[in-house]
Amino acid sequence: MKFQKLKKDKLKKTKRMSNKTENKSVLLSLSNNLMVKDVEKTISYYNNIGFKTVYKSTEDGVIYWAFVKKNEVELFFQSNTSLTDEFPELKNQEKGGALTLWFRVENIDQWYQEIKNKTEIIKPFGITSYNGAKEFVVKDINGFILHFSDFDLNKALNNLQLEL
Repeated sequence: MKFQKLKKDKLKKTKRMSNKTENKSVLLSLSNNLMVKDVEKTISYYNNIGFKTVYKSTEDGVIYWAFVKKNEVELFFQSNTSLTDEFPELKNQEKGGALTLWFRVENIDQWYQEIKNKTEIIKPFGITSYNGAKEFVVKDINGFILHFSDFDLNKALNNLQLEL
């Protein structure tokens, strides 16, 4: 009898908890949408360094939006004209953006060998003095800075908390 009451109480509590989480918003992912001059040339560049084209949107035979992917990394590209039509606030923005895209890479030595002769290297492969990570940086054909590293920030933060 006590077991049945305990089981019922636990079920009620579980139901109350699940109702609470159902009402909370949850951010599921973040995808970029990078403004580029020529989506077709951009797709070609990223295909050349190992990304696969997942989807392309065209209008009058011209690609204005595309989605490429390599492993778990997704990149979206949209033409200047299409994106500024959608968001006029972007019309006066410099192309290439004041940002870097940081990629965590497993087997970074191999990744570097795969792409080093296919892109502009702006920071050669090396080991950082501040965290011991292997990394290198390239600039794509649109001026975006792509920073590749084997540094596992989550692991480092977990280790730091364990030390505290």
